[in-house]
Amino acid sequence: MKSILRSLKPLCFVLILGFMAWGLWTLRETLLTALASAHWGFLCLAALVAGIYLFLNASVWGLVCRMVGAEPNRWKAAALWIECEAMRWLPGGIWGYASRVVEAKRIGLNKINGGLSLALELVITVSSWAILGCIGLLISPSLQEVLVTYLRRIPALNPVIIGGGVALGCVGVIVLIGVRKKLLSATAEIRQSLFAQKHIAFRALGEYLCLNVFYSLGFLMCLKGVGVSPLPSLIEAAGSYGLAWIVGFVAFGAPGGMGVREGVLYLVFAPLGIGEEVVTAAILWRAIQILVELVMLLLIKMRTQFS
Repeated sequence: MKSILRSLKPLCFVLILGFMAWGLWTLRETLLTALASAHWGFLCLAALVAGIYLFLNASVWGLVCRMVGAEPNRWKAAALWIECEAMRWLPGGIWGYASRVVEAKRIGLNKINGGLSLALELVITVSSWAILGCIGLLISPSLQEVLVTYLRRIPALNPVIIGGGVALGCVGVIVLIGVRKKLLSATAEIRQSLFAQKHIAFRALGEYLCLNVFYSLGFLMCLKGVGVSPLPSLIEAAGSYGLAWIVGFVAFGAPGGMGVREGVLYLVFAPLGIGEEVVTAAILWRAIQILVELVMLLLIKMRTQFS
């Protein structure tokens, strides 16, 4: 069985490259149109941000691993993270996580601790993007204006909507009460690790928050490259992308939230009159990230092959 799996690895790698190339191909028309008038200097800066972000963001997993008693080299953990994360391009969307659990032994983790480290990483990552989205809403008058615009479109006095909302809320409470014990039992180990190693958890959260803002700087470079006017501030770019990231995360089946995050960004900025331009910039940012990830993956594979 192991020999079969080893023989399938090269095929999986080729499939991953194929799906990444396909992802770029599906965006080709928008990309060609945008690139014809884009400012290439800002796009090059965005690519630099994407490369630095990818490796540093991947390295935080090495820090999270300390919460389960491992002490891996952060740069080796980052290389493994990038190598395994590329598997998310395969149909199903779970292969990035599954392969990391299997390959965690390469940095000294067994499968149980490897799985636990992924769960902890996921909790901290989601929290960091959610915090950034909330900060954007609290600080940015423009994002507040957008929120108010959408709230005004909801017919507050419509009894059907109110009744439906109350009914859904009651069902949700009943379901939560029913599965409360199971949820507490299933998350006991995660909660214990978070509380026992809270200093590491807060450090990882802080690193993710800083990196997410840095990531948003790359998105802002794409906005400048496309010539979006009025140009959103960094906090608006970060806050809006935080909201889009969360929605894309729960959109199962969309690799990296492809298409979903761009749609959310359109909804956020459409009331400000720049929805289409922002989507164009978001697609460029997506393409840049795919290219950077592709190059990084090839470099890591070459280094592994010849070391």
